Parts: sequence; C-alpha cells; structure tokens
Amino acid sequence: MTEDGHLGSAFGEKGTKANQIAYGHPYGEKILEEAREILAESETGRALVNVQDHFKIPVNVIKGSGESGYAPDMNIIFLQVPGSKQEATPKLVMGYVKSLREADLEYQGEKAPDPMKDVIGYASFMHARNLDTIVHICKFVKELTNSSYFSNLLDTLPKLGLNSVYKAYIEGASDEELYMKYAEAYEAIQRGS
Repeated sequence: MTEDGHLGSAFGEKGTKANQIAYGHPYGEKILEEAREILAESETGRALVNVQDHFKIPVNVIKGSGESGYAPDMNIIFLQVPGSKQEATPKLVMGYVKSLREADLEYQGEKAPDPMKDVIGYASFMHARNLDTIVHICKFVKELTNSSYFSNLLDTLPKLGLNSVYKAYIEGASDEELYMKYAEAYEAIQRGS
C-alpha cells in the first residue's frame, strides 16, 4: 500500500489512475469523480463525502461485479464496477453511499464484535448496520427526487432488492416496519428471487 492509502503491486502504484493494472478500473478516476458529483446533489451525499474528505478515506475503483464496501481494517472503500463501464452507474452510486455510511459508522465508534466470540451479536450488528446503510440510500434517493438522476436511481432499487424498503421509507414507516421490509428483502436475495 502506498503512503496515500492506494494499493500497490497488482493494483498499480497510482491507484486507479493507471489503466495497465490488473484490478484497477481503467476509468476509475472518471467514475469516482462522476459519483462524487451526483452525491453532491443531495444533503446526505454531501455529508458522507465530507466524512470521506475529513478522514482522508481512499477509494479504489476496481473491475468487478461484486459488492462495493468499506474495509475497516484497511480504511479503504472499494467500489466494484464492470470493466466495460465508463461512467458512474446508479448501482455504483448507491454502493458508494453504502460504503461511505459504513465508514462513517466506523469513525463514530460503531465497530463489529468479534464473530468468533459472539456470532449472534455479530449477526445482529451486521443486520442493523445494513439496514442503516439502506435507509441512507433511501434518504439519498428521495433527496434527488427533482434531479435528473432520480429516475435512474429509482429504477435501480428493484434490481438491488430495495424497492419495498424504499416504499416503506417514503411512506414514513417505523423502524420496526423498515426492519421487517429489510428482512423480507434479505430473505428474497438469499433465495435468489
């Protein structure tokens, strides 16, 4: 890892700036810049970007189709984007919101318990954190209702299995109701439906 928190070796010495690296995305810098511009359109997005900037949390855009996320042990956000994509997709933008919120919670002192010592506590913590990040995604999308990004973000929610959670959020559901919608969405994703 370089001094600025970017991965070296197979990831390249220049983070996502070099397109000859094995895992770094050739359009990573452009994609990240676009994602930050979209986040800047909402209050929630701006607050999360401020957390990233304040704590100097590096973001590595890598080729892949998996989940984006924050790696607390490394203090790095990894955003995965298919190698063929050249712009910030709605899925990536929402993954960025999720990752930034995960980092924000870590910096607030909310750290996962050791799963080897307390597997139930760990599972409860992770589900609560997932719900929190999803609520932040819902808040972010709602704040962009009058923007040019809104319809693309809204159309992506069902693809991520979050449509029912978003609808409940919009309707002012209680925390318990939101959790139930989250649990239903989680179960559906686990079943592959």
